[in-house]
Amino acid sequence: MDYLARTTVPELTTTEDLNAAVSDLLDREAIRALAALYSIARDDHDIDRLIPFFTEDGVFEISGTTVRGHADLRAFYLANMRKYRTSNHVTHTHVIETDGDLARGIVTGHAELAFAGTLMIAGYRYTDNYQRRGGRWMFAHRRLQFMFAVPADQLATSFNDHLRMRWPGAEPGPADIPESLDTFPISVES
Repeated sequence: MDYLARTTVPELTTTEDLNAAVSDLLDREAIRALAALYSIARDDHDIDRLIPFFTEDGVFEISGTTVRGHADLRAFYLANMRKYRTSNHVTHTHVIETDGDLARGIVTGHAELAFAGTLMIAGYRYTDNYQRRGGRWMFAHRRLQFMFAVPADQLATSFNDHLRMRWPGAEPGPADIPESLDTFPISVES
């Protein structure tokens, strides 16, 4: 994604320019609604609303696991929903780049999750590819990466550690981001 292009306002000198800009804004707003409604459906355990947000061959990727197609997505999300008594996913930022019937986006957010009797706090980033089919935007590929997932009572003490994945019953492990990014080779003093 071209970060500088996303922060530049195009010149609108013709009616065609204005029409294209309005169309782009409408597309981006529909994609933002898609991401918000995904979180709501996920938190409501509403599998019948969640699955149609993906294309028929849509992909969800998390921690080395890739799930493809509506049948496998349904099974994956149902199993996932059974793990969490309550969840609250909150979108913070959403930047979108459109190109006709295709688009890309980066979504940041956090979640509170009731998992194995523990209140977990997670910070995450989705890297999305969207497709417009039949006039509706859908996820073609959604990749979830964690910055942290820790018990709420450990957030203050674990955030400065590289082992920020601390699920109950598992050994602490490294988070997906930012350490894995090419832009993060910086050594920081503790």
